[in-house]
Amino acid sequence: MKKSLTFLSIIACLLLCIFGCADVNGLHNQEAAMVTFVFKNFPETVDGEYTIPGNFNNWDNTKSTIKLTAGNGSSTPIVISVSNIQFSLVKVNDWTRSWYPAVEGNGSDAGTMHNFYIDGLDLSAGEITLVIDGSISPVFPVTE
Repeated sequence: MKKSLTFLSIIACLLLCIFGCADVNGLHNQEAAMVTFVFKNFPETVDGEYTIPGNFNNWDNTKSTIKLTAGNGSSTPIVISVSNIQFSLVKVNDWTRSWYPAVEGNGSDAGTMHNFYIDGLDLSAGEITLVIDGSISPVFPVTE
């Protein structure tokens, strides 16, 4: 009897692992979209490895998520599970915004206009491209 209960427990665990309700990121019954950030028309000096910290990743600035060449580039897709996001563009492990004051964002950072903000991302869209065009100041990110 004990062997059959152990066997059934193992089978139940395997079935949960295979058919569990969490997505690949461990989210249970939560909508999330894959967001690609496209930065364009930023100053040519904005060049190299950057990161996109925001309220969707606990403002983590330690991982490179985008390579910019002469002020232009696209991020790797980032899983976002909140529809209203505030974010920035900084060098990895550095909070300096080399693009400011040439480009002003539409978000607020302690009374200054450095960060970017977008309200109402459609998380059910699955994949979203978010364009941040530095030729318009202040910049209002738009989805495509």
